[in-house]
Amino acid sequence: MDNKIITAIIIDDDEEAISLLEIYLKAFREVQVIDRTINPKLGIKLLVKKMPDLVFLDIDMPEINGIEVAEAIQNNQLTTEIVFTTAHSKYAFKTLEVKPLDYLVKPFGPEELISVVNRYKTRAKRKALERNMENSSHNNQPIQKLKLATDSGVILVNPDEIMSIKSQGSKNYITLTNGKTERVIMAITRLVEYINSPSFVKANRDTYINLQFLRRIDRKKKICILTHQDTVMEETINRSTISFFEKMNCFPIS
Repeated sequence: MDNKIITAIIIDDDEEAISLLEIYLKAFREVQVIDRTINPKLGIKLLVKKMPDLVFLDIDMPEINGIEVAEAIQNNQLTTEIVFTTAHSKYAFKTLEVKPLDYLVKPFGPEELISVVNRYKTRAKRKALERNMENSSHNNQPIQKLKLATDSGVILVNPDEIMSIKSQGSKNYITLTNGKTERVIMAITRLVEYINSPSFVKANRDTYINLQFLRRIDRKKKICILTHQDTVMEETINRSTISFFEKMNCFPIS
């Protein structure tokens, strides 16, 4: 997801504002402005035709304002994320109904755009994770099992049976939904690549957790709780990962 090009369209009745925003966005290698217009009616047509990841949308425009353009995005069921731009902060409350990705008050600089790009990446990861979980729960096709070498031989494991992956010195372990822990003879980075699932997130320097089993995050104690039936696990979680979950806003954090 981090290497994916983020496509964007700019709609603003101020040509200078568009040009300045394009200059700012050129600093982000992952962002590509695929079109721009000062005409909101044409802007709607461009959005429907090109379906960009992002639209930078001015609110105060003649004939059709930015909120009406945003409503057209919703009516056409586009997945384009909306970033409102305006010189008037009084419009902020009116934009809440369309749930924009972000809201920028002019004049803004590249610093604010860093937050926008990071927020888009976080929301995109969350959506991808939700799609993956939904597909896993509704897909009746058998999931291919992993073949892992352990101290006692070779085991076949379904990726959804792995609750966590943990490195302790030169030894690496997986904890399964049945509560059993197996030492795996494979480097943790290679193991995560082998599993190849977006459900696994790095909780701390030595541990990856399966989000399907994440039930609670304790911000103060810096721990997370994973459960499956009678199996309950507690893992430490670093500050950056807690911040990541806070931005995702889809897991209980206390």
